[in-house]
Amino acid sequence: MQKRNYGIDLFRIVSMFMIVFNHVLLMGGILSKTTELGVGTLKYDLVWFLDILCYGAVNCYALISGYVGVDSRFKLQNIVRLWAQVLSYSIGLNLAVWLLIPESSITKLDVIKMFFPISFQRYWYFSAYFILFFMMPLLNKMLHMLSKKELRKLLITLFVLFSICETLAFREKSFTSLSSGYSWLWLAILYTFGGYIKLYGWSIWKKNLSIYFSMAILTYICLIILGGEQGHGRLLMNYPSPTIFIMAIALLNIFSKLDIKENIGRVITRLSTVTFGVYLIHLQPLVAQYCLTDRFSFATNYAPLKMLIYLLSIALCIYCISAVIEVVRAVLFESLKINSLINKISQKVQKYILSKI
Repeated sequence: MQKRNYGIDLFRIVSMFMIVFNHVLLMGGILSKTTELGVGTLKYDLVWFLDILCYGAVNCYALISGYVGVDSRFKLQNIVRLWAQVLSYSIGLNLAVWLLIPESSITKLDVIKMFFPISFQRYWYFSAYFILFFMMPLLNKMLHMLSKKELRKLLITLFVLFSICETLAFREKSFTSLSSGYSWLWLAILYTFGGYIKLYGWSIWKKNLSIYFSMAILTYICLIILGGEQGHGRLLMNYPSPTIFIMAIALLNIFSKLDIKENIGRVITRLSTVTFGVYLIHLQPLVAQYCLTDRFSFATNYAPLKMLIYLLSIALCIYCISAVIEVVRAVLFESLKINSLINKISQKVQKYILSKI
């Protein structure tokens, strides 16, 4: 039996915290407020550099999917259980906000969206992942059938076309249908890279931490030189950007090589199970609207160090509160035997479909 890579579980946790922190900066109004202060001010430099450090966290999550999924068997129940989790928060948190916040309103369209979170992309990542999930068997077969040399040629081609050219050459963003990385196709590309790294490792560079910070500094220099947020400074600040992409790979290399003791690793594994729930809770549209949007812009009035500590504390609180809610949901699902029911039905459906193919 293959030993579990606890470093990857820790990577899930760190990546999700980076996502939460990024949303505190972006949705919380910090980035827009510091932009008003002007390029080159200390708070501007600090906040935007932190945002760059965390920007590729979504890429990290997709790389993890490929890293752990390349040797996995297709099980329909896995995506159905995730869908049930998404649906529970789409409905439950909507109802909670409507009941607890008097000024919140509800329309017929809101109700429809609440019951069809994938169709209406209530969570873009899960909508994209839903499509990716059914492509995974084909991607896995490709990763195992092609030789290492063939795969390296494929990865180079993908990187040049969908990262370098997408960022620097293809000015019409619909050209590659990547939607700046908000698409199942970009997740599939990341999945392929993650699967390759799991199978063959990564030998293009050795000093991952140096690469990570070097790419972050390069991205920040580009931000400043090209006029910041109000100019063309965000040229390298998108998911397919070569620098952001390389940063994510560097982090995967760092965490996948960590040697963590089993007793500590088991705790990390348990903690990592709530990460997707953290994503669903803090980005639930109404929760984000009433609890995140422009709620923390006042923190820019603090001294830089105090501001940093405050923002990290807020992100940690959001993460922990969301994690507790997710634990309660998981216990409730187990008590009601919802997961068992999903597994039984999904297994029968998958068996029936396979028998007809």
